[in-house]
Amino acid sequence: MLFRTFVPPALAVSLLLGLTATAEAASSCLGGPSTTLRLAGPAIATPKTFTPASLATYPPSKVTVSYFSGASGMVTKTFVGVPLYDLIQAAGLVVDANRKNDKLRKYLAATATDCYQAILSYAEIDPGYGGQQAMVAYATVDATGTQIPLDDTEGAMKLVIPGDKFGGRQVFHLESLTARSAP
Repeated sequence: MLFRTFVPPALAVSLLLGLTATAEAASSCLGGPSTTLRLAGPAIATPKTFTPASLATYPPSKVTVSYFSGASGMVTKTFVGVPLYDLIQAAGLVVDANRKNDKLRKYLAATATDCYQAILSYAEIDPGYGGQQAMVAYATVDATGTQIPLDDTEGAMKLVIPGDKFGGRQVFHLESLTARSAP
């Protein structure tokens, strides 16, 4: 027995557009290197784009982190980069002055080129609250103390979060940081 289903034209178009959007999203998550980092989102006043060279114009910070990585076991490494707090200050955090402690509702979604994501609250990095020295790293320091660019496995830029026991929020091949407000 053959059944026919009527699909209204508007629904058919929506489904087709949805499939197209899904295909586009899948093709943009192929991974690999990223040469730019975009800091944007509804909670950012002035979106900015960074490269390793533009990050190097900011006062550098160094941080040594140790974390467990599923592939490598215990990892200890020293990174050079710019504190995430400084980058957000440069772009401007949008805060509603009429809402008590509105900045505590802000969070960042860090996205890699393969669409891997990790979330970080703004309060974690704000010096008045958590004060964590999360940074966007563009280099590492080798055993001789020489600063070298991040290798191909880490990408041109990487989100580094000291204090995390596991490496899940150390986002390699960092492509975007999107700032939003919690509902």
